[in-house]
Amino acid sequence: MTNEEKQKQLRRQTQRAIRHAKAKQARYQKRKVPMTARQKRLRKRKQQRCILLCATAALFCLILFGFISLIRFAVSLFSPSDSTQTVSVETETSAPPPVSYPEVDFTIGSTGCILLHSPFMTSYPDENGNYDFSNVFRYITPYYSQPDFMTAEFEGSLGGADLGYSGYPMFNSPDIIIENMKDSGIDLQFLATNHIYDSLKDGFERTLQIYDQKQIAHTGARSSFSEPAYYIAEISGVKVGFLNYVYETPGDGKSTSLNGMIIDQTSASLLNTFQYDNLESFYHEVEQSISEMKEKGARFFFMNIHWGEEYQLTEADYQDKIAQKLCDLGIDAIIGGHPHVIQPIDVLTSSDGTRKTFCIYSTGNALSNQRTYLMDEMPTGHTEDGVMVTLSLHQSKDGTVSIKGVDLLPTWVYRFQDNGSKYYILPLDDVEHLEEKTGIYDIYAEANASRERTMEILSDGLLKCQQNFH
Repeated sequence: MTNEEKQKQLRRQTQRAIRHAKAKQARYQKRKVPMTARQKRLRKRKQQRCILLCATAALFCLILFGFISLIRFAVSLFSPSDSTQTVSVETETSAPPPVSYPEVDFTIGSTGCILLHSPFMTSYPDENGNYDFSNVFRYITPYYSQPDFMTAEFEGSLGGADLGYSGYPMFNSPDIIIENMKDSGIDLQFLATNHIYDSLKDGFERTLQIYDQKQIAHTGARSSFSEPAYYIAEISGVKVGFLNYVYETPGDGKSTSLNGMIIDQTSASLLNTFQYDNLESFYHEVEQSISEMKEKGARFFFMNIHWGEEYQLTEADYQDKIAQKLCDLGIDAIIGGHPHVIQPIDVLTSSDGTRKTFCIYSTGNALSNQRTYLMDEMPTGHTEDGVMVTLSLHQSKDGTVSIKGVDLLPTWVYRFQDNGSKYYILPLDDVEHLEEKTGIYDIYAEANASRERTMEILSDGLLKCQQNFH
């Protein structure tokens, strides 16, 4: 059979199937018998019963749902604690996790005033008139270099050679001294002292220019208003804030005065000063600086303050009050200077009982020419003495930084003759072997007397530190 024949056969079968289907449908239509009246009534009753059954089921479900809702509402009314607990749990789960800080131990050191009297100007220049005081720090450098961060007070100005170098009463020092201090291990130099303006306005500005040019860290005075009135150092990953202030002397009531000299308005605005008769303004500045330093991440606050009465072995009552207020404001450590003798140590507790502050009212002279035989005001040798304080600090996991220990290193300024007066800052941690270590002989008696003077003043306060900081 050809393909054409096969297609014709398929069409005939399809047509035959269609005719068969139509005939079957016609026969079915002929067989349909119309419903009787009785059949119609039965069918209607069945529909009505079905509708009634569905309505009854729907009503039952509605009543059941309402009953369950009523029970839930009653439970919520008589179980308020459960509701509160649920809200509390949701609040707790939505709160951010607490910040965890690394536990860190580090140290900060600080020592007394460094000021160059007239013999330093005449004894230290070489044949070309150049100065170098690095040998002064020869024996103390290993100690200044031990803390993670070391500070000291430079008392004087850098007015330049053209102005003429000079000591007391108008200190104008060679620039090299601040480099020698840095090279000895001192990381931060405090400038707010009563001699910072000894070279007047031009000298004040030049002092800050030299610090900026040599990139030596400093605070207490600044060269522009764009700089903060404080310094923040990152020590072992922990930010520490440093403040430095000097007292003003009574003036005309309108201007700032240091040592009786009126300071120009611009310089006064760039120098951190306070007035004993207007302490509220001082406290406001300190509080504002602490707030700013906190915003920048500082967690420990250190104040170097130039205050008190010269050549007095104990602090004045007003210093106690100022120290307590600084403690209340959030200062953690207070290092005092200016009296040129060592004054006691104390541990202060804030008025709300939440914090303790270390305070040494004066660290004495780290370097000067205030020799016993020259000091009619203090002929006891105390002006030759200084002390290096080292604070051991710990940052806990919650970010709190606290003092864990206090170490003291008594120091003594040794003067000798070598083409003029020369000086060493000597550490007195091991007086018994000092001569052997330094090669300087016949100094034991004076060195030991210096150490005894220092520890007599500081021993009670050191014991108080040991009881409070551990």
